[in-house]
Order: sequence, then C-alpha cells, then structure tokens
Amino acid sequence: MTQTVTTDVFTIQRSELAVLLREIVREVVREELQRFAAQETEWEIEENSIMWEDLTALQAEGRAGSPKLLSHAEVFGK
Repeated sequence: MTQTVTTDVFTIQRSELAVLLREIVREVVREELQRFAAQETEWEIEENSIMWEDLTALQAEGRAGSPKLLSHAEVFGK
C-alpha cells in the first residue's frame, strides 16, 4: 500500500507521541498555574488533598533543614 504524505499530515510513533503530549501538557499546566497565581492574591488548597499533603511535607522538611528535592528524571521519568 502506498502512503501519501502532505505537509499537513505526518506519521508519528506511539512512543514519540507520548513524549510530545507530556511536554505539551507540562507547558499548558505551567502557563495556567502562572496565570492563576498572577491573578489571585489569596487562594486555598483543599485540606487533605494530594497537593496539601505534598506541600505540608515540603514545609516540614524545609523547617527540619532537610528538604528532599527530586531530580527531573525522578519526577518525569527521563
């Protein structure tokens, strides 16, 4: 079967798609968080949410002088 490729269509491997989507999602989330933080003077995080737990753990580690920061590879699997 002959495959025709135009400038508007291209083939991408599933593994490449996953990488591209991850980067796009990270960029969109980063932009949305920046926009949200710039607009809001006060905001609340729901107590006992995952973000609440992560932030309180970071706060405790910071106060103890031993925050554990993850590498890019540990966070994003790269």
